[in-house]
Amino acid sequence: MAAASNDELVESLIGVFMEVDGQFSTASRQLGLTPQQAQMLCFAQHLQPSLGELATLLHCDKTNITGLVDRLQRRGLLTRQPDPDDRRMTRVHLTPEGERVTSQFQQAIHTALTTRFSSWPAVQRDSLVRLLQSATTALRP
Repeated sequence: MAAASNDELVESLIGVFMEVDGQFSTASRQLGLTPQQAQMLCFAQHLQPSLGELATLLHCDKTNITGLVDRLQRRGLLTRQPDPDDRRMTRVHLTPEGERVTSQFQQAIHTALTTRFSSWPAVQRDSLVRLLQSATTALRP
């Protein structure tokens, strides 16, 4: 079998991204969220990030983050709290309702993705996991 060309590599990665992004968009819309809001909730669940950290994680300008946080806060999904070590910095935290919605979102994504790979043999799934982990590492700045 011939090695994949650079064009095939790029097309395949874009194809995987588009399919996963479609699943992400569907799951977030079912919960009345934008995909970016769903991402923010997932980051807040594990990191309690600052607004600047959220901008970096979401690959957007910090001015966009304020509006996203405001909307999620109005829905009762997030709160802003001062950083205990640097009171000049604000961190976002999930509310109990935010935890519930985030769990629902993550379960929907888990179900959607695992269902599509359920017929794959374990060896093929294991290979995919290793390749995706390597690809994720290679793509990080």
